[in-house]
Amino acid sequence: MTTNIMKRFYLMKVLVTLSVFLFATAAVFGVSRAASESEQLVVFVQSGDRPVDKGFQRQRLPEVRRLAKAMGVSLHVVDIGNQAPAEVALTPLIVFQNYRGRSVYQGRTTTIDRIRNFIRTARYVPQGSDANRRKDIPIWQKGRTRMWAPLKVAAVTGFPPGGYDHEKFVAAALNDIKKGFKHFRIVPAADLGRADRGFYMDFYPWLSKDGTLYLSLALFSQFHCKEPIYTEKITGPWENRRQLFRQAAVLMETTVARQVADPQNGDSFDPVPAGVTAISRESIGFPLPSPPPQKQIAPAALSKLPGDWILDMPGPADPPMVIFRFPAPLDNYAGEVIKARGELQLPQITRLDGARGFVEVDTGSALTMGNPVLDEAIRGSIMLNSKTHPTSRFEIESISGDGQPIGYGNLSPAVISGTFILKGKRKPLATRGELEPIIGEDGLPRLLVRAAFQINLLEFDIEGADGPEPARNTVLLDINMAFKGKTR
Repeated sequence: MTTNIMKRFYLMKVLVTLSVFLFATAAVFGVSRAASESEQLVVFVQSGDRPVDKGFQRQRLPEVRRLAKAMGVSLHVVDIGNQAPAEVALTPLIVFQNYRGRSVYQGRTTTIDRIRNFIRTARYVPQGSDANRRKDIPIWQKGRTRMWAPLKVAAVTGFPPGGYDHEKFVAAALNDIKKGFKHFRIVPAADLGRADRGFYMDFYPWLSKDGTLYLSLALFSQFHCKEPIYTEKITGPWENRRQLFRQAAVLMETTVARQVADPQNGDSFDPVPAGVTAISRESIGFPLPSPPPQKQIAPAALSKLPGDWILDMPGPADPPMVIFRFPAPLDNYAGEVIKARGELQLPQITRLDGARGFVEVDTGSALTMGNPVLDEAIRGSIMLNSKTHPTSRFEIESISGDGQPIGYGNLSPAVISGTFILKGKRKPLATRGELEPIIGEDGLPRLLVRAAFQINLLEFDIEGADGPEPARNTVLLDINMAFKGKTR
């Protein structure tokens, strides 16, 4: 009798365990879903010996799963096998969909906060269908994926040779860069999709008095325009500049290949093979969900971006709006701006042309290094002299983008130019940054602005920290600001 009871108990335990396993498997791979789901996060992956996908599923996917649960979104992982929707050009690829439409996440898989912003924005304002059209663009085709890389060659600085012609120099340099590429090919025009990936290649030539050309290289990710993912400096005689630019092209291309193959960074991916059959989302069970029983329409204010913005204060979970620090080995000196005021005007709303604005900080109360003694020191007469110069200000005179419109779900690289005012002195400043419209926690539009730049304290008559040159006189600033629509 006891033996039979034990057997029945064991059998029930096995059945329960098996049921839980099958349910979990169905939920993970999208085999069976509740018909009432109204918001879905679909993650496309590829199984097998693919280092990037394996790393993502092991390290990042659990975070995405927790995020989806916290936001009330059902999550489905789809192993594409030998068939996938045509727009699935790489994996991992994160797609959000509800009855309003479908949006593809464009960002690093390592930045969970950006994925959160993506979901929050896409649930109200789905991505448009306009392609990212580029002309005369280097393209590297890997399976279905296209990698694109705009080229920028700066003017020769230092001691340009007699008769230097900038336009001819740039044209020749670009031609040599193209010849140095093994995989990138220049195409007259390309309509790039959401699953294509971009890198920005910058080349900065400096010529010394003795005729040595110093060619500095900087490679930027499409998803992080503030800090380069690769820098290098190569040198050679001015007469050998053509070989230098070809060598630079090889270095850039090699770095791109290494970046996309490294499972530990958010720019990496596994390309979907060109031979994978294109199928519809409906055929794999992912049509757009039906509207919820009580249909909630996005507020009218979300149908378009505001033209006027004011600086919003960060919440408890947000990064500081400005972090300032000295470089190593003096990076123990660091602090943040805890409050500021600012405005942005975008006359063309979806274009950066004509944008202007300002950001102003009260130097007497809004800066802190987390130590009252240090705070008093930076506000004193030796450094900022807050009593005489109570504010610091960045007057934004222009923002130039890459020609593409800004909009919800798009990360737009830009150069932000203007005048930086500190301790009463005015200095021109141009910094690389990025702008991204999102929907905030309150359901209203926000414009995220991220940038990074450095200042030389000597230019503002400020005594630096105690330490070696040039670190003691250099301050690095990281900008993470959110602007909200200005109410009239």
